[in-house]
Amino acid sequence: MRRTEIIIFVSAIVVTLMIGLSSLLPADIYSSVGWKILWIIIAAAMIIGMIMGRLWRNWTAFIMHFSFLCMIAGGFCNSLFSRHGTLHLLPSQTVDYFVSSDGKKQELPASVTLLNFTPEYYPGMNFPKDFKSELLTSSGDTMHISMNHIGKLGNFRFYQTSYDDIGGTVLTVTYDPIGIAVTYIGFLLFAISGILWLGQIYFRSRRRKKTLKTCIFIGCLCFGVIDASAIPAVDAKIADSLASRQVLFNGETVSFARFADRLTYKLTGKGNVSGLSPEAFIASLIKYKEEWSKVPFIKVKSKPLREALSIEGKYAAVADFYDENGDYIPEHLYKGGFGPLDKDILILDEKVALLIDLWKGELFTPLMADSDHIRSNFSIKSEIFYYQINPLRIIFICAILSVVLILLSPIFKKNIPLFPFIAAIGIGGISSYIWLWYISGSIPMSNTGDIMEFVGICMILLSGIMALRKESSLLVALGMAAASFLLLVALLGMKDPVLSPIMPVLASPWLSVHVSLVMLSYAILGFTLPVAITALLIPNQRKELISLALKLLAPGVFLLGMGIITGAMWANVSWGRYWAWDPKETWSLVTFILYSIPLHKYFKMQRLPLFCCIYLIFAFSSIIMTYFGVNLLPSLHAYN
Repeated sequence: MRRTEIIIFVSAIVVTLMIGLSSLLPADIYSSVGWKILWIIIAAAMIIGMIMGRLWRNWTAFIMHFSFLCMIAGGFCNSLFSRHGTLHLLPSQTVDYFVSSDGKKQELPASVTLLNFTPEYYPGMNFPKDFKSELLTSSGDTMHISMNHIGKLGNFRFYQTSYDDIGGTVLTVTYDPIGIAVTYIGFLLFAISGILWLGQIYFRSRRRKKTLKTCIFIGCLCFGVIDASAIPAVDAKIADSLASRQVLFNGETVSFARFADRLTYKLTGKGNVSGLSPEAFIASLIKYKEEWSKVPFIKVKSKPLREALSIEGKYAAVADFYDENGDYIPEHLYKGGFGPLDKDILILDEKVALLIDLWKGELFTPLMADSDHIRSNFSIKSEIFYYQINPLRIIFICAILSVVLILLSPIFKKNIPLFPFIAAIGIGGISSYIWLWYISGSIPMSNTGDIMEFVGICMILLSGIMALRKESSLLVALGMAAASFLLLVALLGMKDPVLSPIMPVLASPWLSVHVSLVMLSYAILGFTLPVAITALLIPNQRKELISLALKLLAPGVFLLGMGIITGAMWANVSWGRYWAWDPKETWSLVTFILYSIPLHKYFKMQRLPLFCCIYLIFAFSSIIMTYFGVNLLPSLHAYN
């Protein structure tokens, strides 16, 4: 690079890291004058770059960069002209104003009256699934508002936020006709330019046939020891007959087998207890409460917590958590969220609460044959069969075997046909995921394990693409090794499943769209890491591999951009703001910028393959921060 290029490159990295590090500072930094000046400088630099680079000669690049200017301009319009506040309405109460964020009354274009507020609960539970408000305007129109469903009154928007305990509703009110319009124009222009951009990259290549196969393939991606020997157990035949019984658990109709499997893993971290199947274990746990309360079967991972409770080994009995006076010992150890053991105590509390609800008969509800919630026999049998064979474990084993075969192939001096084998694993992974989707009734995207399985399958398919293109066998091995690691994380997540129902805001079709796009982009961008590592290890193939990495960046960056946009649109539908500088949002933007920089021809990264290798390895740290690092920060998106 020339001196000017180095200065611009370093400046871009510094500004990007400043944006990321701002998530460590107080939230009011985003409303400060200095922050606005920073974005004015960024917008000005972008305009100067567009002029100096004569981007009007390339309409695709011009429209894409102009879309970013629209988004920045939309944010400024939002800060200058928008109004935000809260409206707390009691039953039959009529008001013609809302209270702004600074505590002042702001006039509404018409008065509104609360006709009815209804919290909707999950079947058989007292956990809210949705909140619904019905308002009557002075013009005689009825407005229906719920989570993920906006109420509109002129240019004012009403969002369901919360409620009180006397039948009142709490709504968020926003007025932002200019900012939303300008920002959404930017979103639309980015989507259009991105599609055109990918078309230019993949359909103007000299290798059209091979590239077309790759595009089609990428398109397909979018789719301790417990001693319980002294405990009496229920008869095996009775336990087997319970497996296909349907129960209502967390608002879902599931087989008793699935309920028992997840609860057994949650309590013990194992698939069976002393040879008892999950159904037999849970059935005997219900029937022989007193006997089981003295058996150490609850897994306590934290060694400091075990020492504080004077527990030997990794398992504890329910009786170990109570003193001679019947007081719950962990409650006395809890320090209000600030103690060193508090996080471990909350994990233990969840297990104890589940067990107590089970013994009280409140954890699940058996369904009668004429219940409205009954599922078909085929879906129940499919569910039971899925958990019996555990296809994810089979896919994981096959992925590990593929790595071993690739690494051993030089010893036998034979070229193993990698593509058919990896393609078969990928098809199996897709089938397993669709199967889980079918038996769950919704796309598996609500917890870390499901997301890791999705990304792992994407990584397998990307490895298949590399095998199809006959890239370095080491690169394919690294890709399959990364996929194996992700699938292992998903398998470990099965040992501690999430048993709480999802929050109302997550019960939205935006969830599957947003998460799928983001995680698919992470899979593609993450694959540049093994490409860069392979390029470092094999210098004579470095230029070809870096060329491949840069081609992977294009779809990865575009999908990440679309993921950020769909997330912003989802937030706008749910909360009335499309961007709040939450740490997750901030670092996703940082990731987007870092991976976008090598795509600029101005820096000529393809001519600097060694530097590009190092840069891509560095850029991967932003994905780690975006997905895991935000857990250390106060974030709405933290996966705690």
